[in-house]
Amino acid sequence: MERQLEYSTLLERAYKMIPSRSLVRERFEVEEPEVMVTGKRTFILNFKKVCDDMNREPEVLLRYLLKELGASGNREEDVAVIYGVFSPKMIKELINLFLKNYVYCPVCGSPDTILRREERKLMQLRCMACGALTPVKPF
Repeated sequence: MERQLEYSTLLERAYKMIPSRSLVRERFEVEEPEVMVTGKRTFILNFKKVCDDMNREPEVLLRYLLKELGASGNREEDVAVIYGVFSPKMIKELINLFLKNYVYCPVCGSPDTILRREERKLMQLRCMACGALTPVKPF
């Protein structure tokens, strides 16, 4: 009986020595898009920063957004201008969809990828972590 008591005391002491879980932040974080609608135009104010976070050229992400929204637009400095009224929620969902399909590796889930266009418009996602080469739907 004494041995059982000693074990539980030691176990309690060991649990107390374990540090409490701290907030674990992911290494890869993309900044929330700052969307502003003025008149009949939608602005993504931190567009360049969002693109830099995902390691993609701004033209690539803008082309994807414009195709998915069925709108026209352009880029002025660090801001994306989309002609039409679109909700911030819709823009955020499209950026998350872009991340899922064109940034994260489908094999290992790593965000360390390169999006490249091969001849004849074939787009491939090359993972720098596991080396996988995955064809992706062109846009």
